[in-house]
Amino acid sequence: MINSFVTEVEGTSFEFITMNIQRLQLYQVYVQHEGQKARFHMQINAQGYFRITMMEACPEPYRHLESLLSAAILAQGPEKVA
Repeated sequence: MINSFVTEVEGTSFEFITMNIQRLQLYQVYVQHEGQKARFHMQINAQGYFRITMMEACPEPYRHLESLLSAAILAQGPEKVA
């Protein structure tokens, strides 16, 4: 089973909510930005990495973390429970 989880990346807490509990496919990602909770999506591509689906939905200070967020999903998604 694929689980939702919370992890810290470069000092910022990100909450990953799975949209498919049977396989790694799509996550809603939540992060606090300027006092509000921002949400963006990450989806797996043909190469097996997660990418931000609509870059403009992700707050600009976190866009460069795409590869680290993908690595967090691949490492923790199947194992941890939020």
